[in-house]
Amino acid sequence: MPTNAIKVLIAQSDGLVVTEFMLGEGVYLVGAGSSCQIQVGSIASEHARLEVRSRQMFIEDIGGPTAGGVYLDGAAVLGKLQIYSGQTIQVADRWLQLQSVSAVSSDEEGALVGRYQLIRQIGRGGRGEVWLVNDLQVNQELAVKRLPSELTGDAVAMNDLLREVEKSRHLSHPNIIRIFDLVQPDEEPPFLTLEYIDGQDLASMRLAQPGQLFKWENLRPLMTQLCDALEYAHQNRIVHRDLKPSNMLVDHSGNLKLADFGIAASVSDSAMRSSVSGYIAGTPLYMSPQQMVGKPPQVTDDIYAFGATIYELLTSRPPFYTGDINHQVLNVLPTPLSQRLSEFGYVRNIPPYVQELVMSCLAKDSSSRPANMGLIKDCIIKDNISSIPELSEKWNYKPGKIISIAPTLEQEIKS
Repeated sequence: MPTNAIKVLIAQSDGLVVTEFMLGEGVYLVGAGSSCQIQVGSIASEHARLEVRSRQMFIEDIGGPTAGGVYLDGAAVLGKLQIYSGQTIQVADRWLQLQSVSAVSSDEEGALVGRYQLIRQIGRGGRGEVWLVNDLQVNQELAVKRLPSELTGDAVAMNDLLREVEKSRHLSHPNIIRIFDLVQPDEEPPFLTLEYIDGQDLASMRLAQPGQLFKWENLRPLMTQLCDALEYAHQNRIVHRDLKPSNMLVDHSGNLKLADFGIAASVSDSAMRSSVSGYIAGTPLYMSPQQMVGKPPQVTDDIYAFGATIYELLTSRPPFYTGDINHQVLNVLPTPLSQRLSEFGYVRNIPPYVQELVMSCLAKDSSSRPANMGLIKDCIIKDNISSIPELSEKWNYKPGKIISIAPTLEQEIKS
């Protein structure tokens, strides 16, 4: 995908975009020094090096360990690493998102493969662009997700995507975005056709809440819908593998729609194969310890990510969001939600059972998490995990107790 220019969005740690500008081809320094074209509050005068070429972008950590590192979608950058449009880079006190500005190829009628009439771009992310289109064959509005151009030459990735699309297209649920087809034009990046949802994702909605945090009473009905979607998918033997707030859309009627079943993870797998070492497939901020070490996908991976999602929406950050994310996911117990809120200076009441439920979802040992989404939904509906005997017995529940599960991941990996 030819890149004529790069739009750079720079945000504070709370997600507020403080500036945006365009970059052409060249090498740009990121840091606190006066020679740096991109200024951040780093202890290093030169913290990172950004390189923009005609078709590629790269980030390199040049500040060393004492500067605090550079992170790409939550994973530490080791050496020089290729980046893709829509990914997020953390350098010191700033978050950078790079978006390639390029034309979408279409015929003389302005339609992809002669069928999908382009209307407007409606999003970027997950290493792809999302467009609203009109399907000229049936005169219906759809969404088209254009995938990264590097997938075209990756036979393994395309086979994985075809398999995921074939599984996911059979999911028919009011809280899951329908996937219709994977289209592979000649000499053009592949794209997916999807159900179009006119709404916002939960990551954006959080930023619009008072204090940029959801109140539990407002989040509760959305989480019960998410439980329904995941329970249905799991019963059909499909694990999402990349749950996070930006993959959860809410339409104008308040209906939650879950996107990207298996798709984002397959694209990330391809990026991992085409990148240098130091990149982990998926989104580490929401990734279970088992998924992080490469174990086969399990329902409990989605349950961990479900807990990490609620944690972020109620506290403004995932359980682990800075420093060595991989080490923390594998070895460090998450801070209880009430303590995290206090550390950030927020005054917000979260029901004790919600804190206990989230902490249980985040257990290092997958067998210590709730067994399925149906049990989690029952907790949310009944507003009390003690009302479910099998859960209260499993977690040794006592009212007001914050659960801390000792890490047993090492024994689990060996077993």
